[in-house]
Amino acid sequence: MVTKNILLFGGSGKIGEKLVSNLSSNYNVFSIDKNLKKNLNSLNIKYIKYNLLKNKSLLRIPKKIDSVIFLVGHSGGPDSIEIKNLKKYIDYNCETLINFLSIMKKRKILKIIFTSTEHVYGDNAKNTSKTKLFEPNPKNYYGVSKLLAEKILYNFYFNNLIDVDILRIPRVIFNDDKNLISSMIVSSFKKNKIYLSPTKAKFNFIYSDDLMDAFEACLIQKNTGFRILNIFNNSMPISPLSIAKVIKTRTNKKTKIFKLKKNNKVEHNPLNLIVSNSYSNKDLKWKPKFNNNRIINKLIKFYETKNSSR
Repeated sequence: MVTKNILLFGGSGKIGEKLVSNLSSNYNVFSIDKNLKKNLNSLNIKYIKYNLLKNKSLLRIPKKIDSVIFLVGHSGGPDSIEIKNLKKYIDYNCETLINFLSIMKKRKILKIIFTSTEHVYGDNAKNTSKTKLFEPNPKNYYGVSKLLAEKILYNFYFNNLIDVDILRIPRVIFNDDKNLISSMIVSSFKKNKIYLSPTKAKFNFIYSDDLMDAFEACLIQKNTGFRILNIFNNSMPISPLSIAKVIKTRTNKKTKIFKLKKNNKVEHNPLNLIVSNSYSNKDLKWKPKFNNNRIINKLIKFYETKNSSR
């Protein structure tokens, strides 16, 4: 039985699409995005085209909303360390949020769930389990803009006493999406080669199913106040070389691993970022099922099945 109305901003991305699919069996979902390609409305799902940078009218926003999931934003990358791109990150990761909150002031909602990023931590963060007891130090403008958005949300919570859950997440892994791991697997299958870009960074991941479980856990809990939750799996960060070696061992031992030449580019990714999810496990009553090893195995099986069906 459908019991709640969920407003989902940014519903056309990979996370948004999977959320709509997962939540529609238990909730009325209003998926809002500026990039909706076609009307796919169904019994419990309504798609609404809306641009938070341009539209400030309430006319298209449903009146009766229980919880909001806010996914709108511009993600990081090599351009996130260039000052010329700061305005873009502030516009998409902060201005959209400010416009959204100005709309929500006139509505009675129970909770806002906001996706932030591991990039707020920068390099070698300490005491990451105590997320509200230290000031993170981002190394790129993506992390800076998301940290500013978190502070905007805290101010909104303080003045309106609406529950806010901030989910700090690493790279999200989907089976059918190009990512760091899947690119190596495909290259191993097709070329018997894996190419590694020069980096000193080690990477954290969260499997999409575990992230969906975290969202649903947030929606279920009431009167939670303001929380910052690390949604990471239970593994230590892993280097691209280690990932490549695992893939070679489990797929094709003839695969050769090549390290590309070093360049002079500044590393935009956090280095050796070890993040604790202990607070999330305890307070959210959530535990990830997929560690790095299981994620790699899952993707290998997916692409083995995909290749065999051709």
